[in-house]
Amino acid sequence: MTKENCWLPELLEYDTDSSWTDYERMLYVIYKHDFIETHPEFNKKQVNIRFQPIIDGYEESFIHFTCRDYDATGKREPDFRRCERIRWIRAIIENYLCRKTCDETNCSGIKIWKEPYKMYKRIHFLFEDERYLVILEEREDYCLLVTAYYLDYANALEKQLKHYALYKAKDAPNGTSSETPSTTSR
Repeated sequence: MTKENCWLPELLEYDTDSSWTDYERMLYVIYKHDFIETHPEFNKKQVNIRFQPIIDGYEESFIHFTCRDYDATGKREPDFRRCERIRWIRAIIENYLCRKTCDETNCSGIKIWKEPYKMYKRIHFLFEDERYLVILEEREDYCLLVTAYYLDYANALEKQLKHYALYKAKDAPNGTSSETPSTTSR
């Protein structure tokens, strides 16, 4: 699924011959390295995660990045599309300005835009070609990693593309944002 010669890591597919517990532990090692032991940066601000509440011994954000609430009951279950893409979160934050590292004819790059959310702004990174979305929330001294997930359905992708189009329509006439030029997508 990932493109040749791209910075995007390969998927970490679940091996049905191994246990879910072993797979979850492997994912946690990656998560811990990428967001606890080290931290990505966005616009010279450290990207932090939500630690609380602790759920089954794991930080809330780890559960959020690997599970989802399928039936809106509040009980989260493993989502293999989220799990196998856990390394993509940091990669997208660090490479959102990519342009020539992938096969240019097959990759449209990362679309990025801001939307207000309560008293903050949320930065959306959409890798349309891979149907993957990462959302950060800008705080004064850091950025909070809010969520990251695969867009399962065409209408979910279309909804994000509409948000992006609305942002671009409000953008300066020359296609660059007067607010944060370094975060505008192509």
